[in-house]
Amino acid sequence: MKIPMTPPNAAADLPAAPLPPAALEGWYVLHQSLSVDWAALKAADPGDAREALASCAAIAEAWATASEPGWSGVYRVAGAGVDFLILHFRDTLDRLIEAGHQLQLSVWGDYVIVREEYLSVVELGLYTLTRELAGRVDPEDREAWDLALAEALAAEREKGFVRRRLQPRQPEHMPYVCTYPMDKRRNPGQNWYALSLEDRAALMAAHGTVGRRFAGRLVQVISGSMGLDDWEWAVTLWSADPLEFKAIISEMRYDEASARYAEFGPFTVGKRLSGKEMRDLLTVDCDR
Repeated sequence: MKIPMTPPNAAADLPAAPLPPAALEGWYVLHQSLSVDWAALKAADPGDAREALASCAAIAEAWATASEPGWSGVYRVAGAGVDFLILHFRDTLDRLIEAGHQLQLSVWGDYVIVREEYLSVVELGLYTLTRELAGRVDPEDREAWDLALAEALAAEREKGFVRRRLQPRQPEHMPYVCTYPMDKRRNPGQNWYALSLEDRAALMAAHGTVGRRFAGRLVQVISGSMGLDDWEWAVTLWSADPLEFKAIISEMRYDEASARYAEFGPFTVGKRLSGKEMRDLLTVDCDR
């Protein structure tokens, strides 16, 4: 039996794989959902309870005035089956790991149950830049493409507004938070990753137009988690009014990029606490 051979030029006849968008990465992010073992705290020796509360408040206050690159915020959660959400932003994964274990390693850690954790890195997807660059440089010429892309990314990273997006800080006047993970669909007939760069860029441009209507009302952070956690992205929103979360997500559900291609995970909503508010909230009657 003659075995069919692949012609030498067969690869040239295959359609080019869809070109992924270039991206810039910023700070690493860890979302932690925590519950407090209130029964154990109330039943503890008063001295032990005071020590635990003091250690927790000290960590929260230190986070609020951290001098290292990055920061952490503590939020009291509404619903979701947990008491608190903690957001950690750090410039390296090593520093993020240290921050993520601070509470558990403290005396307060005896009364904390970690329910969920999610790891990602702040990401700025550059669909327009990639599309424009592909119009000037052939992506199949890897040497020329890699050089041109590296130069374009370096120039993009120097822009002030880009650095601010890659190293986000929560505005003081926006204490409320909403977080959720999301994926792009890979169903037959609904495969985001099979679309051409042109189609994806057009869909994301329309998606961004919806988001810009909420400028000044919301701050959005997109963090990528491919290869880091179970979903593909995490979304973090901050606002002065929690109803803005409902408004933007409702409106974006009608946008084609979301309506046809997006899958959303569970939502967590809460309000940021200062170190003093954290201390006051957790204070129990230690002298009973």
